[in-house]
Amino acid sequence: MDKNRPFLIKSRSLSVWLAVGVGAFVLVGSLAMMGFFQNLSRAEEVAALQSLGKTNALFLDQNKLPQTDYMAGQLGRVMGAEVRFVEDGGKPADGLARREGEMIRVGFALQSGREVWFSRKAGQQGAIPVWKRLDARLALGGFWALSLVFSLWLGRKVTRPLAKLEAALPGIGGDEAPRGLPETGPREIVSLSAALRETHASLVEERDRRRHAERLALLGRMATSLAHEVRNPVSAIRLHAQLLERVCAPTERESANLIVGEAGRIEALVNQWLRYAKPEPVKMLPVDLPELVREARQSLGPQAQHAGVGIREEIDPAWKNHPVNGDRERLRQVLCNLLLNAIQSMPTGGAVTVRISPGALQVEDQGGGFSEKALARFGEPFLSEREGGMGLGLAVSKEIIESHGGKIAATNLPGGGACLRIAWP
Repeated sequence: MDKNRPFLIKSRSLSVWLAVGVGAFVLVGSLAMMGFFQNLSRAEEVAALQSLGKTNALFLDQNKLPQTDYMAGQLGRVMGAEVRFVEDGGKPADGLARREGEMIRVGFALQSGREVWFSRKAGQQGAIPVWKRLDARLALGGFWALSLVFSLWLGRKVTRPLAKLEAALPGIGGDEAPRGLPETGPREIVSLSAALRETHASLVEERDRRRHAERLALLGRMATSLAHEVRNPVSAIRLHAQLLERVCAPTERESANLIVGEAGRIEALVNQWLRYAKPEPVKMLPVDLPELVREARQSLGPQAQHAGVGIREEIDPAWKNHPVNGDRERLRQVLCNLLLNAIQSMPTGGAVTVRISPGALQVEDQGGGFSEKALARFGEPFLSEREGGMGLGLAVSKEIIESHGGKIAATNLPGGGACLRIAWP
């Protein structure tokens, strides 16, 4: 079945509805106008008979003509109507007109005290059929012209927003926001545009989640394979380096220490991959943030000292009234990642400030800050602007914070440097 068929059926129904509505309006309006002009013709016919009757009644009075049946017959042949003389019925009949079936009757009082009645069949004389009246033709023509203009305007009013919606539909769920969706107009069209925007946002969000899940699945397979291939050789290298460290000469001990340290670094990278690809359940327990920051500082002390970077803390005493619950080891990993990024962003030295306040923790540095691309795609795995970086540190940190129900955001400081803010729930 054609997927577009339901829409086509609805479109045809709308076209039929508009055609029927406009057609009914034109039909009713035309009938009403014809009825009006038909009544106008009848009124003119009565008025004509009244005028003619009045003239003849005055003629009878002024010339003192005999009011006999013979005179009525002669006068009737001249007028093309039936003329009768009757006795005064006690009611004034001067110009009185009435319809009796198809007959029009007009009566006038005479000076003799009698009445003269003129009768004529409706439509016999003086009445112009509606279709022959010039004013009726002009009125109907103008009405039909206005109806045509109205129908064109109505069709355009309805179809133009629908055309805009149709043009915007291919962009729903795409990389860019759909353009051309009506923001003004009939309430139904505006509501439909808003619904399409919400649908686009939902589709984009769902697509991003799917891509993220696909990356995690790929990363999981890679991490498992990498861990299997790398862990055993690295463990062997580290073990033999530690054995050599005990028996080698003092001048060679530094090299052995370097081998042990680099092997440990490789193991840490592999573990970071595994934690991101296969995150463990969060263990929610009370966490002492200042103590966690001190541990992270101590762990990264050699790197900071080597880079000429100082790390200081600013702790708001009020934070104690807002305790944090979370997984201690994973939060420690987040702090180490953020501090390590800050240290690496200042190869010529600088200062890192860790601010702890109620419901928030900030890490500020004096490096070059984030680029617009990095800010727009913050937390996306494998995105790194540092040479040699894998782009997993911030991605892992974001994953951990969000698993705790918190939010992490990146900004650039006005005076230079980057700021990473963690907001706790």
